[in-house]
Amino acid sequence: MVAKAKRLIKSKTARAMLTWAHYRFKLTLRHQAEITGTTVVDVTEEYTSKTCTHCGQMHSQLGGSKVFRCPECGFTLPRDWNGAFGIFLKALRDTASVTLTGNSAIVALSGNSRINVA
Repeated sequence: MVAKAKRLIKSKTARAMLTWAHYRFKLTLRHQAEITGTTVVDVTEEYTSKTCTHCGQMHSQLGGSKVFRCPECGFTLPRDWNGAFGIFLKALRDTASVTLTGNSAIVALSGNSRINVA
């Protein structure tokens, strides 16, 4: 069963997507991105659940915990959220240029202003 909470696609589409192989999903995503003029960024997910998205320290002693607690800075977040945010930060790092001015930063995305992470 596919959860409905705030879903923007119809249930028939969601069920069909569950049967797709990962490679086929990526091909479909790339094709749709070409049609809509957006960019798909391939991001590897290794160490994203083990790396603190707040301070950047990697912690290998997570065990089976569902909550990420950084022993370095004390940051706490559900482990899946931390991993997803880490993947987003990797995509942003690979596609953005940052200009530091005083106490602020200007982030400019290369090419299109929309990012799809695959």
